[in-house]
Amino acid sequence: MSDIAPLRQHQLQRCIQKLGLPSATTLNWHRLDLALTHVSADPVHNYEQLELLGDAVLRLAATECLQDHLPTATVGELSSLRAILTSDRTLAEISEQLGLDQYLLVSETVKADQLGRPARLADALEAVLAALYLETQNLHLIRSWLDPQLKRRANKLLRDPAQQNHKARLQELTQAHVKALPDYQTQEQRPVDGDPQRFRSQVWFKQTCWGTGYGPTKKQAEQAAAAAAFQPLQEFLGAG
Repeated sequence: MSDIAPLRQHQLQRCIQKLGLPSATTLNWHRLDLALTHVSADPVHNYEQLELLGDAVLRLAATECLQDHLPTATVGELSSLRAILTSDRTLAEISEQLGLDQYLLVSETVKADQLGRPARLADALEAVLAALYLETQNLHLIRSWLDPQLKRRANKLLRDPAQQNHKARLQELTQAHVKALPDYQTQEQRPVDGDPQRFRSQVWFKQTCWGTGYGPTKKQAEQAAAAAAFQPLQEFLGAG
């Protein structure tokens, strides 16, 4: 890290400690620095490329965590939970708890944009996941600290059955704001019983697709799609 400023070196090391990883963990510190650099701070060297990979890493980590934690759950139940646990809202909450905002480089102008803060924190967390994944090409440096975060939230959702009926929640949301219902467009992709991606469903509202979900049944696919659509549609209607 010789060419990284001493203050930044300290920030990155503190970040790793916040995740609960040993201080002696071998890392590509430049990559971690990129993961915590917003495009407003550096238009060329920032977290955008890492974020793309991090999205896939997150889904893999969440899937493995849920399958280990809930071995008897159905594919539909796991898909619905994963949709919530990998949403920007959840990722922003996790980032807040881990204090990643302390280490995220962002311009003063963008920092003043509080509405965009959750999305920035979510993106940065995904980028950090990618940076850690690339060290070992597996989830070894990730699941030790991410699993507890996901399990705690999954348990909370399971204790509140109302939270699991995503279609009902989404319907209540849209009716409360504009007295209109979302539309589900569901198609069978793979006519094989038990295939977790047999059905693909999209939620449309005001001529915009807000979420996509998959499931072994039409009902489960629509529930997964509704779970994915809830947070972005809530933010849209709240701002409207």
